[in-house]
Amino acid sequence: MGLGGIGADVGWLYDARMLPRAVILLPALLLGVNGCAPYDPPVQGDHAAAKYQTDLAACRKEVGHAVYLKNASTPQTWIISPIIGPPKVRKGIRTCMVGKGYVLEKS
Repeated sequence: MGLGGIGADVGWLYDARMLPRAVILLPALLLGVNGCAPYDPPVQGDHAAAKYQTDLAACRKEVGHAVYLKNASTPQTWIISPIIGPPKVRKGIRTCMVGKGYVLEKS
């Protein structure tokens, strides 16, 4: 068995039908990785204060878990969660921080 035999065994890896999947999955993965950075909402006040850091950590945990559970509810939302999850988490964190009395900065 020569190199031709090995190529024949893994030829399915290079199937042209795989390209559309790669074109869809790669951007989704990149967007998902981009959404992994810790989010610090644009609110007024001292972002280094202990109370702010405690409130922010609580909001991140609460909202992140809620969005995770919602995205995991169906296979369709789970598949697209790297795309739709981070914006929902950021919005939820802003809402949570406003609920704790912080004021959003005007942009």
